[in-house]
Amino acid sequence: MSENIQIQARKRSQFIEVWRRLCRNRLAVLGMILLVVIVLVAIFADVIAPYPYDFQDYSSVFLGPCLQHPFGTDNFGRDIFSRVVYGTRISLRIAFISLAGSALVGCIVGAIAGFFGGIIDAIIMRFCDIMMAIPRMVMAISIATTLGPGLTNAMIAIAISSVPNFARVVRASTLTVKDQEYVEAAQSIGCSTARIIRKYIFPNILAPIIVQATLGVGTAIILAASLSFLGLGDPLVPEWGAMVSAARSYIRDYPHMIAFPGLAIMLSVLSLNLFGDGLRDALDPKLKK
Repeated sequence: MSENIQIQARKRSQFIEVWRRLCRNRLAVLGMILLVVIVLVAIFADVIAPYPYDFQDYSSVFLGPCLQHPFGTDNFGRDIFSRVVYGTRISLRIAFISLAGSALVGCIVGAIAGFFGGIIDAIIMRFCDIMMAIPRMVMAISIATTLGPGLTNAMIAIAISSVPNFARVVRASTLTVKDQEYVEAAQSIGCSTARIIRKYIFPNILAPIIVQATLGVGTAIILAASLSFLGLGDPLVPEWGAMVSAARSYIRDYPHMIAFPGLAIMLSVLSLNLFGDGLRDALDPKLKK
């Protein structure tokens, strides 16, 4: 019992130390605040948005920012502020679901490659190298084009294109911990490979996985917006990339139509990158004093 209490106290002290290091990074705190605001907007979109995202008022087309429409209206009289707010929910959902899928597959593949090594490691890593030789955007476009337009297919394309990044990170981390004493002790008492990876390896390599996932969400948002911009998303939903694509014909006369969804993409990716960089520095043991 006392040993479990000591382990819990040690984990709590480590978490407090990481939190303190993170809070000392002002840019990371700024990114975290922006990220919290963006997530809250996505959760409470129904409360924040003054209009339904598909409500059309043809008497108010191409209005500039005003009190009634803070971000103006588009060519169908739809409130851009409401569409950007609802787009926050859609963009984050695409990013988180696709990253969850890629992280799950990438972690399993990377752990298998790093733990077993040999021919298994060579085959898996060469396949990942082939995938990483193709630009991620090109791969995502190719997969989405093959599967057809739609948000589900876009999420599948983003997930597949992100698997090699997680696989390489997890493989490298697994190689550093698989020869530790606690792993050898688990092997000596006859623990199965799946149990060793699940109970003894994954808990000790969570830090780089969390950092990779945090930074990967921003990339996923850009990929989702790019696919929607190219017409590979769902034109019926207010996804930020689709909004930018629909507004490009009016950029000279009505720049507000493209400015606000573009600004939403920029702030989301910026907040995730700032928070991810700060989290990486806080979790890096080499930076401990």
